[in-house]
Amino acid sequence: MNDTRKPNYLAVARLGSVRGLEGELRLVSYSGEFSHIARAGEILVGGPLGLEDARPMKILHVLQGGWGASIVFEGYGTPEEARQLAGREVFLPREQACPKKPGEYYVADLVGMIVTVGGLRVGVIAAVIGGGADDLLEVRLDRGGAALVPFRKEFVGNVDEEKGELEIVSSWILE
Repeated sequence: MNDTRKPNYLAVARLGSVRGLEGELRLVSYSGEFSHIARAGEILVGGPLGLEDARPMKILHVLQGGWGASIVFEGYGTPEEARQLAGREVFLPREQACPKKPGEYYVADLVGMIVTVGGLRVGVIAAVIGGGADDLLEVRLDRGGAALVPFRKEFVGNVDEEKGELEIVSSWILE
């Protein structure tokens, strides 16, 4: 995948329910890490259309404890004000996102990848769905229809981010 197809901003977290009386919102980090969000100072909070109508918001502080993590934004100091943001996604510039470890991928980079079997194109990844044990790749098949493929080594082979291709090693999963 060439860099022009990679989004400049990545969804890094979701804002959960209100916590406490100071406008705190639970912070559900997609990577499990919070320090990159706390360091940002200002982030984009998605609107109903996600990144399309996101707006910049200043972080007052990120708190961590036995409950997980929570975040407080400037201008949202009460539970009633903060509740307006619950369920929205948090976006950061790619360079501020949590660094990937070997074998990890940003969901935004998987979506749109060409899916191959034995070197031949069979479809494209339309979505990545968070599953119980494993994420599911929604593959829109070139022949029509779609298939859900668990993102596991038994089904997924090489993921070539440079070429924008993902190999399926067990083709029967697409039937």
